[in-house]
Amino acid sequence: MRNYKWIKRLLSLGLIAACVAFFAHLYMGGSSKEQEDTASAEVLAAAFPDKPAAQSPLSSDYRQVAENEQLILKLKEDTLGIQVVNKRSGYIWASDIAKPDANELWLNFIHSAISIDYFNKADNNPIRTDLTSQTNKSVQVKPIDQGFQATIRFNDLKIGMDLVVKLEGSQVVVNVPQKSIIEGADSKLASLILYPFLGATKGGDIDGYMFIPDGSGALIKYADNKGKFKTQYETKIYGANNGIEIARVTDNLKDGAKEPYTAQFPVFGMVHGEGQHAMLGIVENGRYNAKILGYANGVNTPYNWTTAQFLIRESYLQPTSRTMGGIVVYEKNRNPEDMQLRYSFLDGEEAGYIGMANDYRNYLIKQGAFPSEPQPASENDIPIHLDVLGAETEKGLFVNGIIPMTTAAQLESMLDELHTEGVKRPSVVYKGWNKGGVSGTNPAPVSFESALGSAADFAGLNSRIAELGGKLYYYADFTTAYKESKHFSARAGAARKLDKSLLTLPTYQEVYPSMYYMSAAYAQQVVRDNLGKYSKKGIGSVAVDITPFELFSERVDSTVSSRSQTAAAYDKLMGMLKPAMTSMAMYQPNDYMLRYADELLNIPMHSSQYTYTSEEVPFEQIVLKGYRNYFAEPINFFANPRKEVLKMIETGSYPSYYLTSEPSFRLMHTNSSDVYASSFADWKENIVSTYKMVNDALKPVQYATMKKREWLTDGVVQVTYSNGKALIVNYNDHSYDSKNGSVPALGFQVMEVNL
Repeated sequence: MRNYKWIKRLLSLGLIAACVAFFAHLYMGGSSKEQEDTASAEVLAAAFPDKPAAQSPLSSDYRQVAENEQLILKLKEDTLGIQVVNKRSGYIWASDIAKPDANELWLNFIHSAISIDYFNKADNNPIRTDLTSQTNKSVQVKPIDQGFQATIRFNDLKIGMDLVVKLEGSQVVVNVPQKSIIEGADSKLASLILYPFLGATKGGDIDGYMFIPDGSGALIKYADNKGKFKTQYETKIYGANNGIEIARVTDNLKDGAKEPYTAQFPVFGMVHGEGQHAMLGIVENGRYNAKILGYANGVNTPYNWTTAQFLIRESYLQPTSRTMGGIVVYEKNRNPEDMQLRYSFLDGEEAGYIGMANDYRNYLIKQGAFPSEPQPASENDIPIHLDVLGAETEKGLFVNGIIPMTTAAQLESMLDELHTEGVKRPSVVYKGWNKGGVSGTNPAPVSFESALGSAADFAGLNSRIAELGGKLYYYADFTTAYKESKHFSARAGAARKLDKSLLTLPTYQEVYPSMYYMSAAYAQQVVRDNLGKYSKKGIGSVAVDITPFELFSERVDSTVSSRSQTAAAYDKLMGMLKPAMTSMAMYQPNDYMLRYADELLNIPMHSSQYTYTSEEVPFEQIVLKGYRNYFAEPINFFANPRKEVLKMIETGSYPSYYLTSEPSFRLMHTNSSDVYASSFADWKENIVSTYKMVNDALKPVQYATMKKREWLTDGVVQVTYSNGKALIVNYNDHSYDSKNGSVPALGFQVMEVNL
């Protein structure tokens, strides 16, 4: 029988291969509904003929192709490079560098108007190429109104697209229409980069900086870094896509690592001499599936450059069984959006990050996110935001129990005490107000937790807060869900990742160790079901968490719903909710949610402080100031509260606290165990002193806009407002003396200035 051992081994290997094939079919789904985006044979034959027609030589010189009252657009046909002339200043912005200091790979990238990553059938890892590197290509340029259209064909790859560039007032719009993309069967687009070196500088040859949308905003100063920086800024707009990405180890906040801030605004910029020349880039279409890139001098090249990278397809790990690992595959279908960048060219006083923020705010106004004018001036005291934890679930030996951390009566008493001490206009978010408490119940029942009080107690609380000039928001979240919720079935309501697994994330807590994301369609249904219940309970204001800033792809039936489709679903969801509410607050909303947010919570005052950044700036606050009330992250979770108060004053942010009536040690065995310093009794004195200090500083500029920000000396910054007021903030441990008087150590001064 030993002569047949090889047959047994062969059969075993065959059985394993069959299992792999079966599960690959099961998970990768041989569904007929999800077909690859491959052009028809007729389209491919027309786009990539065996014998392409002779093409006139493309010019290597710049020629003018468009002009309006503000700008002139010039084109170099062989690389599709552009120059943009600002007619007011005469300054020229170029997408190319005449004699680049780089190796051939980067040389071609620098010269190319368009670079792509693509997947090859033989390799699921993306491969980079560009317009210059591809020798077997065709480019046909035709004029259009105020610009040009280039039809591009990478013949060997069987990939093609149109590039459209045109002037619109003081802006240049660069677009790749989705309908223009052609792909053959063997090569599939992964990503696309347009004009990466537009406005690029070398080392410290020009005085200026790049702007990146990290947290509140950050600058990367132009300098000869002498090779000390090895990594670039690279982040997905709106954060990670949990529908396709694997949760990272750093997602565990218990290890002490702080997650980097996300890019909540799809913008980037270059400044060539502050107060002289600047360029703002807005990722207009395709932003839901795009990255912002920022390369400082010394990272691969001696140049400083920033741009966007559009993600057309992504690769992911597809399980082949529940135990046998998986294989890397890429998405069959392209993300459905056009890819469009809008560039603004600024000069004079607007040539800096403040001018960029003003320009972006104007863009948002045109999009309907803000009213056309800021809120009218007011003599009112500033508001204060209080996150208050009502009920939480504690792990028990046999059954879990409810811990009432702040009852309705206790909350009312807390607010009365603060009011007596001069704290006005409380904006209160009541977390864990619903039956079962804050954790493990979502989608939460629209029913008051009886351990916190009766319906009459809640109604009385609402009335009392209104008397105090404040607002009571009931906490809501239309994204996360728990299997323990009586209002949720994972089978029916959970989103599915692209690999067909349920979208679950760890909480790293002991009571409820994991949670789901609801599908966007299920979230909409939850809102529909809740609307009438909110009305019956007298709930007229909600504060929405997670949903305003979380975006993911999901598999719906046999098709993939992209992040842009999730954003559209959430927009519809908020469109249903907003009219039913007298006011709506949002935690850290992305730009597309701003139209629905009356107040903005947990707005970052810092950047992630990457080593290559030179300064964090209040870009987001400049955009918002005067148009929306925005509140800082809770001060009681910072190591140095005093300096955070000064940061609030500098950035125009209103104060915020996370509070409980009961001592926080009672949360040790709950999903809120990371709330470790919340007792009202411990923080009352600090709340009163902080409010009075910030009110003294920000009341005079409450609805003014920021016009100027400058460092007077190390640790002393001055922010000037549109109403002729200025704030000087001194972060130093010693006083600062100026012609306008002395600013105390760790203090501030309000003064009048001439604009």
